[in-house]
Amino acid sequence: MMASKINSKKIIVDGIPFDSKTEAKYYCRLKKLKEDGKIRHIECHPKYELQPACERYGRKYRPMYYIADFLVIQDDGQKIVIDIKGYGMEDAALKRKLFVYKYPDLELRWIAASNKYSETGWIDYDDLQKIRRKARNARERGLSMT
Repeated sequence: MMASKINSKKIIVDGIPFDSKTEAKYYCRLKKLKEDGKIRHIECHPKYELQPACERYGRKYRPMYYIADFLVIQDDGQKIVIDIKGYGMEDAALKRKLFVYKYPDLELRWIAASNKYSETGWIDYDDLQKIRRKARNARERGLSMT
């Protein structure tokens, strides 16, 4: 089973287990887009091998995988791998780099929930981090001036 996310509660929608309410909410959004004919296919929890199992110096190493939250196939056939992020863990950043290198034909999107910075309620994770960093720096500059 997948490692649990920070402060998340497991939830089941349409018989599919999700690691968080946020992930389940995004699934409902994707389902609506599919019903509206805007996307062709949704796959939950697709698994991608990043490194095969191997043996070195008599020691066995298990394979390493990237398990995304969703694979979406758009009407034009474009495949988009989506991960819903609340927090970017160090191992996630490393696995992201390995994924991007090994699967250059797949687009990987990290998405975060944000009603504050997005009209749709969803924003690119990296964009959200930049906005938060900029706001934090502005606050720190303001505090140091007083």
